[in-house]
Amino acid sequence: MERKKEIHQYIHSLGIGFIISVILYLALLKVCVKVVHSLLEIVCAFIAVAIFLIVWNTMDEISDQKHFLGFAILPVLIFNICHIYVFAVPLTSGIDATGFVIVFSVLARLTEVVALYIISLRLPMLNTNKWICLFIATVIPFAMVMMIINLPFIFPDLLTGPIFTLAYIVAEMVVIIIALMSFVNLKGKINNYSEEIYRYLLTAPFIIVAAQIMFILSDGSFSISWMYEHVLKIIYYYYLYKSVFVSYVKYPYKMMKDKNKELEEAYHQLELSKQEEARKQNIMLQQEKLALLGQMGAGIVHETRNYLSTIKGSCQIIEVITKESNILKHVSKINKSVDLIDGIISKFLFMSKPRETTFEEMSICDLAQSIESLIVSTPFAKKVGIIFNSTKEERYLLCDEGQINQVVLNLCKNAVEAMEDTEYPRLEVETGFDEDKNEMYIKVIDNGKGMSEEELRNIGNAFYTTKKSGTGLGLYLCNQIVKEHKGTIEVESEPGKGTSFTVWLPCIEDEDLQDEITNDII
Repeated sequence: MERKKEIHQYIHSLGIGFIISVILYLALLKVCVKVVHSLLEIVCAFIAVAIFLIVWNTMDEISDQKHFLGFAILPVLIFNICHIYVFAVPLTSGIDATGFVIVFSVLARLTEVVALYIISLRLPMLNTNKWICLFIATVIPFAMVMMIINLPFIFPDLLTGPIFTLAYIVAEMVVIIIALMSFVNLKGKINNYSEEIYRYLLTAPFIIVAAQIMFILSDGSFSISWMYEHVLKIIYYYYLYKSVFVSYVKYPYKMMKDKNKELEEAYHQLELSKQEEARKQNIMLQQEKLALLGQMGAGIVHETRNYLSTIKGSCQIIEVITKESNILKHVSKINKSVDLIDGIISKFLFMSKPRETTFEEMSICDLAQSIESLIVSTPFAKKVGIIFNSTKEERYLLCDEGQINQVVLNLCKNAVEAMEDTEYPRLEVETGFDEDKNEMYIKVIDNGKGMSEEELRNIGNAFYTTKKSGTGLGLYLCNQIVKEHKGTIEVESEPGKGTSFTVWLPCIEDEDLQDEITNDII
């Protein structure tokens, strides 16, 4: 996939460059060739200056090997300026200016590809003062320019004779070979660095190779191939500029933006964690208050039972001392009411008393009756219409009656609270037996507001609640109790239509029950 991107970018660059070359050739056909050459080379020089300025202004903040490219572009810039000048204005009457044009052009290209090759090697770079680098990058090329002008015999094959001398062809081939070697090195290291940064550097060697081929094919006169070579050279400089720009401007900004995003996310998570911690602390405080209220309530209930004992004792005295049937009739009703209240108090005390789970054999029918009597006696039962569908199945299971009652009572209380805004609240409690599973079920159905998918996923987790004043522990404790009984809780809900909780509890197998009966008889 990455190779296809690179090939597509290369072909795209060649195609766009050719179209631009044709347009410029037709538009500037009647313009002086020296003017056209100077304009195209000035564009390259302008991009080179931009590359140097980016590197110069970011060198102290960002440590990177491509700083070498920024300073290596200075000798190239100097050679290109000399190339532009000698092409437009001959230096002396005694020497053909064409030779100097070729020498400065070859030196500029060799400097470019050598710098690109050095970057491709990823050699460790020494921390050097940028003013020293600037001095070296300007003094050496100026010295070479003066030496070439004053000592022309150094490059006799390039400065004299036809354009395409053997020395010139060798120099051009060296440029092509070094450019291809740079591509091979960059290709082997592209996976270790930013893809976008090195994609531009990877395309640059091929562009300069194509430009060199076009220059060799042209005869030096104003033609489409000559124009194409100069446009490709501009594209080459553009890719160097993009590589430096992305490295020192765009990429650091993107990294900073990503870091800021990570910090914002971390801060947000920290705030959520603090809020969650504060919420849990509030829940623990609320639990302590509820525990204290529970202890106080147990004391009040205990005192209430003492008063009930007094009332029942007084009724017994009345039964002994009176023979009137009307009085005895009312006394009997009082006794039944006292017994009923005493039974309700006993169940609540049984559920609130901290103790270990005690499993006892119990029939489904008895458990259903116990659940029904418990719900009817609770205060919230008066707020809604309750429908009981109790099974008459005489199957047996091992359970802790108090804990199962606590589970059902909690589910019913949640159902009533979910129907606060319902016009006609209806609570349905159903008990039954599934013969295939050999399990009994207790189903609590309401027609309240229902739950969303997200709420269904989190329901039952500790401290998760959808109520403003809830603790998120009620359903969690219900789950724990049901798990102790080796059962499960299933939830079905639809927003706006209601919720159904089904508690499944395993029953005793018939063989095990028969063995128990036989052992009891023996």
